Amino acid sequence: MLVSVSDLRTYMDVTFTNRQIDAAEFVLAGLQSEMEAYLGRPIESAEQEEKHVVPASFYAMPQTSFFYEREASTTDATVEYVNPGIHLPLRRSPVVSVASVHVSSISSSVYLGEAVRRTATISDADVSGGFIVFTTPTAHKFTVGQRVSVSDVNPSAYNVSASEIVEVTTTTFKVKTPPDTIFSDYSSGGKASAVGTGYVVHRWGLEIFGGLPNDVVTVVYTGGLDGADIPTMKLMILRAATREMQNMHDDVVGVKDLNPRNVAVAETGFLEKELSVLKSFRRRRIS
Repeated sequence: MLVSVSDLRTYMDVTFTNRQIDAAEFVLAGLQSEMEAYLGRPIESAEQEEKHVVPASFYAMPQTSFFYEREASTTDATVEYVNPGIHLPLRRSPVVSVASVHVSSISSSVYLGEAVRRTATISDADVSGGFIVFTTPTAHKFTVGQRVSVSDVNPSAYNVSASEIVEVTTTTFKVKTPPDTIFSDYSSGGKASAVGTGYVVHRWGLEIFGGLPNDVVTVVYTGGLDGADIPTMKLMILRAATREMQNMHDDVVGVKDLNPRNVAVAETGFLEKELSVLKSFRRRRIS
């Protein structure tokens, strides 16, 4: 959760009993859910997998290109224009990063590489199970499906050209070993350059240039607002949680004393003026 019970204790400058800690967790989870319902989006980024189906009449082409098909006949000629790339809105936006985009049909299954060129320095390489695992000293940001070329490695057997990346972590990427190649231990050097043509990442989702009608597109990505870097969100939850905890305390004490306390009940939930501060983060639907 964006706000912890420890944060609430610090904000209120109080000590909670075990029962009050349990109650505070309910309150904080409920308020975060209420804020997300108002904004129409998560306030914490997390990894998610989504499946989408390419429209039945779609043939994707890069939006920056201009294509048409011309079918000549004895009487006239027909020009058929081909659609631009697929606009694929993702539910958990804004999109922070995309781990992989997989397109599958009855006859094929491929990963699309992100349509951006990135470079990295190689610090280590190892061969295992028919694959070369390259290591970089910092995050490389390569994606599964991109084509990578590696050069200037000693020994040169590790140099590859336009090999498809089949797996990535933050600082490693894996490609198939070239056939009939004998490897020895990695010594030094190496630089890598990776590029793809399959998709472009936007804050709202993806623009995809690969796939055929009725293909299933599986996207693994991280998305959502980074609430930890938006102090207003944390403050709004703390204010609302303080009012909720104060109300519960007054109610419990009144019940135990068998005598209602003459204390004005604080308004629960988020106040209208508090929500107005968050309007700039709200997802809007345009119809």
